[in-house]
Amino acid sequence: MSPEMLAKLLAAPALPPPKGVTPNFDNPPNQNNLAWFVTTICMVVATLCLLLRGYARVWLEKKIGIEEILMFLAYGAYWGTAYAGYSMIYTPGYFVHTWNLHNRDLLILVYGCTYSATLPLIKTAILLDWCRVFAPLDRMKSAFWWGCACVITLQCLWGALCVILLNLQCRPHEAIWKFWLPSKCYSLPDVMLTSATVQVVSDVTMFILPQRIIWTLHMNWQKKLGVSIIFGVGILAVVSACFRLSHTIDFAREADGMYLIGPLLFWACAEMTCGFFILSMPCLSKIIIESGLPRRVKTAFGYSGNSDSKPSNQPTESGPRSGRAGSRPLKPSWMVTETNWSRLDEEGISLDTTQREHEPSESQTHLGAETPSRKGTLSRSDSKATVHITQTFDVSVSEARSGSDHDPHSPKGWML
Repeated sequence: MSPEMLAKLLAAPALPPPKGVTPNFDNPPNQNNLAWFVTTICMVVATLCLLLRGYARVWLEKKIGIEEILMFLAYGAYWGTAYAGYSMIYTPGYFVHTWNLHNRDLLILVYGCTYSATLPLIKTAILLDWCRVFAPLDRMKSAFWWGCACVITLQCLWGALCVILLNLQCRPHEAIWKFWLPSKCYSLPDVMLTSATVQVVSDVTMFILPQRIIWTLHMNWQKKLGVSIIFGVGILAVVSACFRLSHTIDFAREADGMYLIGPLLFWACAEMTCGFFILSMPCLSKIIIESGLPRRVKTAFGYSGNSDSKPSNQPTESGPRSGRAGSRPLKPSWMVTETNWSRLDEEGISLDTTQREHEPSESQTHLGAETPSRKGTLSRSDSKATVHITQTFDVSVSEARSGSDHDPHSPKGWML
């Protein structure tokens, strides 16, 4: 193609206008201000979520896990989508009809590739974080663990495949941006529809997975509701993914694609932002508990933790009591289960997913301080093997006393 013919082709309208409509190439109507607002708000929210997660994990817990690394990588890819979103404000613009654009104004976005990298990274981080909280010790028998593994596998495989498909859209490769070259290309909307469907299925599955476990915990319904809300914010991602799928269907059906791509990108940006929010939500509750805000709120409303009413986990007057004053009550059953559940404090909901494997408990300290190793006795080996205590019980035995036959040397209790 000669340079003159190419210049004429690039200056032509990207789509023939409807009858009675005159193309406006100089200053077409647009909603670029809305694009500035939506993209900036999403970036601010994602950045705050990254900082909150970093503060809770690095500053409070003094730990960095694979989830934080994946979140940081996802944040880098997320900036790639932001770059593409901001670039589209200048050329060709948001909510601009295709007949108001020249062929040279059609921008090939990197949005699809960075979007396909962001979601697998952030969703894998979320599911790994949940596995530390909810997965039992025997993971191979846990439907929750297998559900998380399936979603992670689906996200990683489809994310990699989607990036490959987007870059092999046309043969030769340069025909992707040089549309005037003789080429053979497949339908891009088919890939977009498949991607949107995969994300909707994944988001719905991620929303359901923790709810089944939360509502089977041995807690009162108030605590169950609180934990359910924390891990139920995934409904926001489900809503965003569904709207994105709806707009993707419209984009695939209509010829005026450049006008319809604006809302599609808005919902894709919201979906990625929800991923960062979901991952930081448990850490946000931990920061609130550490700040003492729930206690101050209770005090402001006149609630006193030292009220005469007994907590639900305290024994009654007729039940077993400790043999000495100030003894701790038995823990409820959900706090001694052999899983990596998050610990829920009485003062509020504190999601501490840290596994304190290297901090010996008081029981371990006493066991380690036993006499030198003998057959049939407990001792600390030279290899510093970890002693695991599954459960401890305080059992007190009392006997009726009369004034004359009381034995001062009678046992008052035993510790098992």
